[in-house]
Amino acid sequence: MKEDKKTKKIICTILVRFKFQKRSALKFVNRTIPHSGGYNTPQLALRFIPVIFLLMVFLFVMPVIIVAEEIPSTKNTNEQIDKFSQKDAIGVRSEKSLIEDKSGAEVIEPTDENQTQLQKIKNFFSADLRIYTYGIVQEPAKTSQNPDNNFIQYPHYTAVAEIRPDLRFDSKFLELAFKPRAKFDFKSWQEGTLKYETKSDDEWYVNEWLVRLKVLEKIFASYGRENLQWGPSFIYSPSNPFFSDNGRSNPFMEVPGMDFVRLIVIPHSIWTISFIVNTDEGRNTLLGTDPFKTSVAAKIDFTGRKNYASIIFSDRDSKFTTGFFGGWTISDAILLYGEGSVTQGSRALYPVKDASLLGASMQKIYNDDSEINPILLAGTSYTFANSGTLSLEYLYNDLGYNNQEADRYYFLRQNAADAFEAGGAASLLGQTVLYQTANPGLRFLRRNYVMLQYNQTNIRNKLGITFRWTQNIDDGSGQFLDILSYSVGEHWEIFSSGIVNAGRGDTEFGSALSYQIMFGVKWVF
Repeated sequence: MKEDKKTKKIICTILVRFKFQKRSALKFVNRTIPHSGGYNTPQLALRFIPVIFLLMVFLFVMPVIIVAEEIPSTKNTNEQIDKFSQKDAIGVRSEKSLIEDKSGAEVIEPTDENQTQLQKIKNFFSADLRIYTYGIVQEPAKTSQNPDNNFIQYPHYTAVAEIRPDLRFDSKFLELAFKPRAKFDFKSWQEGTLKYETKSDDEWYVNEWLVRLKVLEKIFASYGRENLQWGPSFIYSPSNPFFSDNGRSNPFMEVPGMDFVRLIVIPHSIWTISFIVNTDEGRNTLLGTDPFKTSVAAKIDFTGRKNYASIIFSDRDSKFTTGFFGGWTISDAILLYGEGSVTQGSRALYPVKDASLLGASMQKIYNDDSEINPILLAGTSYTFANSGTLSLEYLYNDLGYNNQEADRYYFLRQNAADAFEAGGAASLLGQTVLYQTANPGLRFLRRNYVMLQYNQTNIRNKLGITFRWTQNIDDGSGQFLDILSYSVGEHWEIFSSGIVNAGRGDTEFGSALSYQIMFGVKWVF
């Protein structure tokens, strides 16, 4: 393609940024379960304010009315939340908050008078070791987001071995945790410019670590790298301002940790207050193209006998967000739950038509917008007698693209793919735009989603299964997910997970992978 002055000017602007962006883009989009992003600003967003207010009142007030007796003081807030939020819903819950699992519990000191001092000290230490070996086969979708697999460069075959030791020290006043990791992988490509090439690599890192101190009775302070997860939903946890991946799509893959300072206060057995500062992105990758900035949050948890509710106030770069979630146990079989967040404006990128070479560009047109934009999730589950659990969730993403914005997005993405394949100076412009369309800064591209899931654990004390269908109501695409695990004795487990995406190339789930299959073995000591 012949260069003109306008193209040269654009290339000079983005050339410096692209070197960093391409590496970040590949890190973000090459996830186990693909997802996307999008946004619009609706005119009627203010109508949701009364609905959100009533929902919050219901979640906080209704439990107080119904609870006839308090949770025993030996139970802590997050243990109860996990109980009512279907902790075992997918076999292995990715709940790795090391503090909140113990923030209200008393640690029992060793009291055996016959023990030596060294034996008593050893009682404070514990450790376990898990070794994973697995293979992944996946088929890149032939779409404008990844032309000929030359942009994202998905490997067709991957073989991985991971060593995951967990080390802990737990006393009455001090808790230490350390989770070093070693990962060895082999990758092979069958598409694009890397066709028939192979690559092996090893990585040594610490995914999580923690120092937690009991400052006063029922007051705890900590600093470390953690995977802070909360909320009852499966498809996505919109109340969590730190993590876009809740770990429930593939429990065999660890969610990368981030660095936090936390102060936890337990004024009552049914109330917990947490103050959280996210000091560094750690090993995680944030949504969007913005660099990491320190964020703060305050979280208030209520736990009743059959109900729980939380509200989270967070701020990042002067963008204030309110998150919330809660659940109500109707009976032994029926659970109702909800989760969501509200914010003003958006940092995300949106397609805007202009006179540029590609006919449009991705811009932060709502960064200073004053509109209230809610993300609301409503869910229910029914547990069959001596059987599994059926769950249904509906997600309304007010930040998602409407039909016009989606058409503009795919128009720009196709033009960027053409420029990327054309080579020369225009290829750099195409690469930058494809990076932006792959990671516009939001978890889901459109507005309306529904998820249906069936899971059952401990089938004959050996087998666990999960089957999930997620439907994008707006563009018609969908994703089937399955998670299987089979226990072989006390120390071995065979596991598998897979996804099949359905939809055209210009739909959300049809944009990244056609399918992905994972099969492996876990050894626990």
